[in-house]
Amino acid sequence: MRPTPWSSIRFRVLPCRYETVISRLLGSWVVAKASAPGKLILFGEHFVVYGLPAIATAIEARTVAEVKRAGKFSLQDNRPETPGYRNEKRDQQSDSIQRILRIMRLEGEKVSIELGGNLIAASGVGASGASCAAIAAALNEEFTLGKGIDEINDVAYEGEKGYHGVPSGIDNCCSSYGGFILFRKDLKTGKGIVRQLHSKAVLSIIIGNTGITSNTTKVVEDVKREKQRDPDRFSKMLDDYSMIVEEAEAALAKGELKKIGLLMNRNHLLLEEMDVSCPELEELVDIASRSGALGAKLTGTGRGGLMIALVTDETKGRVASAIEKAGFRSEITRIGAKGVRVER
Repeated sequence: MRPTPWSSIRFRVLPCRYETVISRLLGSWVVAKASAPGKLILFGEHFVVYGLPAIATAIEARTVAEVKRAGKFSLQDNRPETPGYRNEKRDQQSDSIQRILRIMRLEGEKVSIELGGNLIAASGVGASGASCAAIAAALNEEFTLGKGIDEINDVAYEGEKGYHGVPSGIDNCCSSYGGFILFRKDLKTGKGIVRQLHSKAVLSIIIGNTGITSNTTKVVEDVKREKQRDPDRFSKMLDDYSMIVEEAEAALAKGELKKIGLLMNRNHLLLEEMDVSCPELEELVDIASRSGALGAKLTGTGRGGLMIALVTDETKGRVASAIEKAGFRSEITRIGAKGVRVER
């Protein structure tokens, strides 16, 4: 099956509610609300920057955005967080929201935006992508713009630029479309190419949180410098990863959990070689592996953020307990969740 640019994947237009029309008449009495899921990268963080495919998935936890017209612009961010995350990202968040308003031709509109939900704002879980998709969908609802899901995804991508400069596009795609996706960035056009995947098995993941907020821009630049310093070594890592992701796509389709776990381990070793891991991530990977996880790796930027471990119903409690006992926060989640939606 040939990969398809995300702009050509057609979904239904997000519905307009009767409340949206009423809100035009009653001002701030009615709130437009939308939610979007976080994401986890199962395979391919950093490799996706160099044109190789990544496999990512939406998770159950969601960010909720509530938008209403007001006397002045305001933002209230009530999302649960890794300590310090919201403060560190405040300037990037402001830039992101202004980009969203501009591309939706709402610049200067006086709106109140409130963020909440149960997705913990942390590095590696797609917190910015989820908030951008949720805000875009809520604005679309409040102002009756009639944008379809592809356009919401494009708006979310523009918002991601405020956080990441030149984002890969994988986070906003996961938050917008949901499910499992295979994502590749066309290095010539800069466009993201996305294909939805399916798994015969239900996958359960333990998320272990280092408590460290990563700087994506800096880590990506460091990896780029490593590539320039030793191109032959870096090229071999790209070749090794290409085989991993090809095998992973096939294993996911067949629901081969043990093989998926082994491939996660191999992917993590490459990321460690790329120098994007850190002692806390290595400790979490070791704890998960010793406690019975089928596979474990860092997810997202690295050098902090999150570790993910593939578990079974029999091992998930043991793995989560071991992570908590070591002083880290853990969360159990199913993956392959639904994408952005209007909340009624």
